[in-house]
Amino acid sequence: MNGSPKTAVQRVADAVRYWSERLGGGAPLPSQEELAEQFNVSRDTVQKALKLLSEEGLIDSIRGSGTFVAGAVPDADVDGDELEPAILALGPHLDRAFQAPHVTIDFFGFTAETLAKELTPRLVRVWLTDSTPPESLHIRLLLPDMERLAVPRAVDAADDPRPLERLRGVASRSVGSLREAVEDLRSRNAVLDSSLEVRTVPMTPQVKLFVINKDLALRGWYKLVRRKVELPERSGSGMEDVDIYDFMGLDANLLLQRPHAVAESQEWFDSLWSIIAVDSKLSE
Repeated sequence: MNGSPKTAVQRVADAVRYWSERLGGGAPLPSQEELAEQFNVSRDTVQKALKLLSEEGLIDSIRGSGTFVAGAVPDADVDGDELEPAILALGPHLDRAFQAPHVTIDFFGFTAETLAKELTPRLVRVWLTDSTPPESLHIRLLLPDMERLAVPRAVDAADDPRPLERLRGVASRSVGSLREAVEDLRSRNAVLDSSLEVRTVPMTPQVKLFVINKDLALRGWYKLVRRKVELPERSGSGMEDVDIYDFMGLDANLLLQRPHAVAESQEWFDSLWSIIAVDSKLSE
């Protein structure tokens, strides 16, 4: 390398490349307008950066739907209103949360997949941009004990361990993505007072709950569905499609709780966290 400063196009491309490597196929990326605002560049600069990444095969753009990490991309004709809950609804609340000097995020649910997809790029953005970082950031994840869950399970074989193994993999990747991003904040001296704690409880979650900065709460019901997933064959020689019962969280409707209910949500979370939850080593 010649040590010359990066161009604006390279800077934006590096940021999106970093997010793409950590979020996985199909994850939505910020819009061109959001990227232009975040990096204080023109939309033309953003378009050139995205063109580079598209040529590298890292991202895919769908007219009318947005830009996604290359891989499993949503169908172009999906109704935007159906996608607004869960995976898309959380982002604006996180953006507002990071305007506060002290950020706290408490999550209760299955795998923290939605949180990881939405929060990880925002944590990266803290040190990649010139924005003022928060003075502190503390995240607590309350996940189920994955040895004792009613679902997911195979439709034809309740004792099949593979659906739970798949769930553990999703949770491990989600927690790992968040843990790495928080550690990056500390190692880069962006937010020295930061932490990620993970605990588990012996229960099957029926709802997902986010309590943000102790003054906002979002709750969504998991949807129980029957669906096919690809799992390793029992023989270990390949993959096969298996019908399972599963809770779906990425498209669960997130309901903004009324102000008087936020304190109740925080108290409920704290009671589980302090009384029956145990420390988890997930992703470590």
